[in-house]
Amino acid sequence: MSEREREWARMVRAGENLTVEFKRQVPKLDRLAKSLSAFSNSSGGSIFFGVEDNGDICGLDHLNGTRDIVRQVAEFHCDPPAPVKTRVWNPPGGASVLVVEVPEAVDKPVYAVNPNRPGDAWPFFRSHNENLPLDRKSLKTMRRTVSIDIDKDIEHLDRHAIAMLNRMRERPRQTLNQLAKSANISAHRAKKILVNLEQKGWIHSFFNEKRREFSLAVPWKKK
Repeated sequence: MSEREREWARMVRAGENLTVEFKRQVPKLDRLAKSLSAFSNSSGGSIFFGVEDNGDICGLDHLNGTRDIVRQVAEFHCDPPAPVKTRVWNPPGGASVLVVEVPEAVDKPVYAVNPNRPGDAWPFFRSHNENLPLDRKSLKTMRRTVSIDIDKDIEHLDRHAIAMLNRMRERPRQTLNQLAKSANISAHRAKKILVNLEQKGWIHSFFNEKRREFSLAVPWKKK
């Protein structure tokens, strides 16, 4: 088994998360476009086709057809196109898995385009193991370059920002007031920190039942 295959096996055992998604078979095209958009607008990731939600490897019935569909969706249902890489993995047991590697986009945001409703195109981002729609405020602050490396920039963060990042790591979908409370600071101070974290490309926001919530968009090891 190659080093790459060992890494894939490790990723599958770890389960779905911010950078890993499982698909039993190819989903509807609009759902696939949302996944590609979400990984592109976050820190990138890998989609395993032929793997159940619980991590069981079931294999693909139509590997070549699935690969063609993924490439078409990446090119024509994502705006700008998502430059994905596709690889075939044959783990022990005889099943075939298609691994689609989605890099973080250089030119953000990447919109998911539904060909039946092109006017409803919208960008998504990856939060924990979900693909969520960016809100308009995040669109305004999203950088049009790759996100700043969080590990290299850690020395510029104060303890309040670190407390808020730790909170979002433990529990995605946090409101401004929840994050302010976790850092023991005012909502005004928390808002300034969140704007800075959004501009770095580390977090994004979305609306959930008319309230704005924030989630991590990059892997974060608790500090």
